[in-house]
Amino acid sequence: MVKKLEAVIFDYDGTIVDTEKAYFDVMKDLIKVHFDKEIDKEDYIKNVSGTSAEQCKKYITNKYNINDVDYKEFEGHVTKNMYSRLKNMNILPGIEEVFSLLKENGIKIGVASNGNLEHIVDGLKEHNLYNYVDDIVTKYDVERGKPYPDIYLHAAERLGVNIEDCVAVEDSKPGAMAAAASGAYLILQTNEITNYFDFSDVDYKVKDCNLYEVIKGLIR
Repeated sequence: MVKKLEAVIFDYDGTIVDTEKAYFDVMKDLIKVHFDKEIDKEDYIKNVSGTSAEQCKKYITNKYNINDVDYKEFEGHVTKNMYSRLKNMNILPGIEEVFSLLKENGIKIGVASNGNLEHIVDGLKEHNLYNYVDDIVTKYDVERGKPYPDIYLHAAERLGVNIEDCVAVEDSKPGAMAAAASGAYLILQTNEITNYFDFSDVDYKVKDCNLYEVIKGLIR
């Protein structure tokens, strides 16, 4: 149990905004269009979801025997398709209420993501959440991204709090591993994509809960 809650650090994709299914759908459709290949949903999720653009490239090029030139063109189409969908993506249930609760109680809000800073900032602004957030840390700010704990440790440092006084909210296996290894109190909120992961070896405290009520119960 957290002795005194000082901050809540959220993953972004699939935790704040419902992007994970959109990413998968875009990848599935474009792999079919460009390479006439069918994507294995479970294999893709286990190898790509919650990782990084670099890992995605490695997986796709190896899995489908695609060269760097063709992948670069493919990646451009993925980016274009995702950008057109971003404005229509919903924030996940309860997120706005949780952000308001935290601000009302003087608890800091951080974002720790393997994603791109511009993508995160644009998404937070689109959903009027940007002004709630005290700091954003991405894998480009640390030596090692998720599943290593560096992002969470650096986020806590920049927020000026001890990681043991932080709650981490994650949806994917790499993110959950990073948060648990950092010493944060881990809440897992999976979705229809990340619920394919096996979390049995991850030290989470709560899974698939009413996030507002759980965090409210941690505030003293």
